[in-house]
Amino acid sequence: MNSESIHVNTTPAPGAKMPACDIPAPRRGPRSQVIVMGMSRSGTSLTTSIIAALLRADPNSERRGAEQRGSDGDGAWRGGGPAYPMDTRNPHGYFERKDAVLLNYKYVQEVSGASWTRFPANYASHPTLLNFSSPKSAPKRALFEFSARAILSDMEKHAPWVLKDVRFARTLPLWWPLLREPLCIIPYRHPLEVADSSIIHSVALWENYLTAAIASTRAMRCPTMLVSYSQWLEPAAAAAQFDRLQDFFRCGQVLINLLVDSPRLPTLWSLNAF
Repeated sequence: MNSESIHVNTTPAPGAKMPACDIPAPRRGPRSQVIVMGMSRSGTSLTTSIIAALLRADPNSERRGAEQRGSDGDGAWRGGGPAYPMDTRNPHGYFERKDAVLLNYKYVQEVSGASWTRFPANYASHPTLLNFSSPKSAPKRALFEFSARAILSDMEKHAPWVLKDVRFARTLPLWWPLLREPLCIIPYRHPLEVADSSIIHSVALWENYLTAAIASTRAMRCPTMLVSYSQWLEPAAAAAQFDRLQDFFRCGQVLINLLVDSPRLPTLWSLNAF
């Protein structure tokens, strides 16, 4: 892989080795930001719950004590903001910060003129085409950045952190100038399973969101790992994928909690509700 390409780990088969680390070193100390995106019903919530466990502070740490996380320990994925409420479709929770999700909802429509389920022509493969870059869009960009900065400022109090919303696949170019060298995660699942599980029942939407996620991370040059939903559901494959996820974070120089290991996560592997 040459120096001009983006790092993408495509989640090899169980037992396969991770490629050599080729993520550029961060310019300003260890990375502390992780963005999860992709298509809904693809294991984004399950993957984010596992990432949050990795990022959650060691309770004995003097640097990042429980008082910075809040009493419920969820600061790694929602900071001090409200959680997006769980429902019958995801009874274990979405592991999303509500104001970040609502901001993405709003600006997907502002930028594209359509709901989150519709893509203008060529938008999926070229998400940076519609990013408030024209002078006439300056007021909209200013309003977006005001809200996004407030969210990120709060999340930094709980660093390292992860923000998850499938619509980051479409809004990442808007957030990117405000982020500090994050790592990106794209969970994926077989499109027919996604269509069957989703209220939209659309393989085309799966294709558009995966295309947009990969195009956005490449355009922003975000070091990216693709994570298989199906591998979380089988213990041996899940343990191997968990190890690769740890390797990816170490390679990207994200501080992780070494007290978390794969034997502590078996209950997550069988939660098909994610």
